[in-house]
Amino acid sequence: MHDCAIQKLHVVFAMDRGGLVGADGATHHGILDFSFLRCIPGMVLMAPKDEQELRDMLFTAVEYKQGPVAIRYPRGHTLGVPVRAGFQKLEIGKSGNCAKRKDIALLAIGSTVLNALKAAETVGR
Repeated sequence: MHDCAIQKLHVVFAMDRGGLVGADGATHHGILDFSFLRCIPGMVLMAPKDEQELRDMLFTAVEYKQGPVAIRYPRGHTLGVPVRAGFQKLEIGKSGNCAKRKDIALLAIGSTVLNALKAAETVGR
């Protein structure tokens, strides 16, 4: 708060082990990070759904100069999505729409996006 946010310093926090991480045990679960980081003024929070989005979020965070950024990502293997060459700067504060449906709305962030998409498929059957 005092060292980064109030001064609006350009600091990027890359936090691994976001969410429930299994083998590392309860002391390493990153389940409260969003809760305590949300109350820090000017802190930008990001959580990628896959490895391509992580690349773009890191690029965006390095380019963002208005204050601190925290990127939270899970431990473990990647999903294996195709990774394109280069980087895309993301719009800060904008969400994405992974599937357009009129009968259901699911909100998810980070690694839970894939599970939400699977849940939506199940509901549609």
